Amino acid sequence: MPKRTDFLSRALFVLPLFLSFCVVFAQEDPSPDFLSPYQPLIDRLAAEGIAPEFLTPLFADPRTEPIKDFMKISTVSREVPEVYAKFLTVESVKLAGAFFRQNLKTLKEMEQRFHVEKEIVVAILLIESRFGENIGRHRVIPTLASIALMDSPQNIEDNYLRLRETDPEIPFERVEGMAKRKASWAYKELKCFLQIVGPETMDPLEIRGSYAGALGMAQFLPSSYLAYAVSEKSLENWLLSREEAVFSIGNYLKSQGWKRNLPEEKKRRLLWTYNHSEPYIDTVLEVARRIGR
Repeated sequence: MPKRTDFLSRALFVLPLFLSFCVVFAQEDPSPDFLSPYQPLIDRLAAEGIAPEFLTPLFADPRTEPIKDFMKISTVSREVPEVYAKFLTVESVKLAGAFFRQNLKTLKEMEQRFHVEKEIVVAILLIESRFGENIGRHRVIPTLASIALMDSPQNIEDNYLRLRETDPEIPFERVEGMAKRKASWAYKELKCFLQIVGPETMDPLEIRGSYAGALGMAQFLPSSYLAYAVSEKSLENWLLSREEAVFSIGNYLKSQGWKRNLPEEKKRRLLWTYNHSEPYIDTVLEVARRIGR
C-alpha cells in the first residue's frame, strides 16, 4: 500500500546529504571571482541551513542560467475558458474514460480510502498532464530561482517601464507588490524543491516541470509534494506513477476537507486550492460529469 511521505523524516534526513551530493554537480570548482546572479538566493538559503558547498556549484552550472521570461510581470491572466476547451473534446473525454477503466481498481481503492470521487481525480489528471503525457519541459531549479529574483530593484524597475508602455497609468506600487509576492512564493517553493532532491539520485538540474515548477502527473508544487504526496520509493518513481498520482490527489483533496457527496459550491472552494482558476474548476467538474455518464 502506498503511504504518505513523512515530512519530518525528510527534513531531518536531507541536510546532511547536501554535502555528499555536491560532487554530482561540481564538474569544475567555480572561480573564486565567480559572482552568481543568484548570490542573494544562495546567501539566504545558506543562512537557513542549506550547505553553501551544495548551492554554489549547483547555481554555477550553465543549466541554471536565469530565464528572463520568467522574471517578467504580467497583468493579464492566463486563466481563460479557451485554454481549457481542448479537455472537453470527444477525444479528451474518451482518453479520460480509458484511463478510468484501466485504473479502476486503484481508483476504487483511492475513493474508499480518501472519500474523493474517482471521476474528480481522473478529470484533474487529464487537465494537469494528460495522464503523464505532459509533465512539463522547464528545469525546475532555474524556473523557480528566476521567479525568486523577480523582486530585485532593477527587475522591478524594468518591469514597471515595460508595463507603462501599454498602461501608462499603472502604479509603481502595484508592480512592486506583484513582484514581491511572486518572488516570495517562488523562494519558498525553491527551498522545498532543494529539500526534496537532497536524498534523490537524480540530477536535480534535469528534473523538469511546468512554468511554475509543478511536478509530475499530478502537477504538485514542491510544497504540496512534501505535504501530500503519496510516495513509496522516490521522486523519480512518483513523477510518472499512475497509482501514486491517484493517491496523492486523493490525499490532497481529503486534507483540504473533501468528503463524499459534497454540494457543488463546496467542491468548487476546495478545487480552488488546487488551481486558483474558475475556468479550471468548471472544466474539472464538467469532465467528471461526462466520465460519470
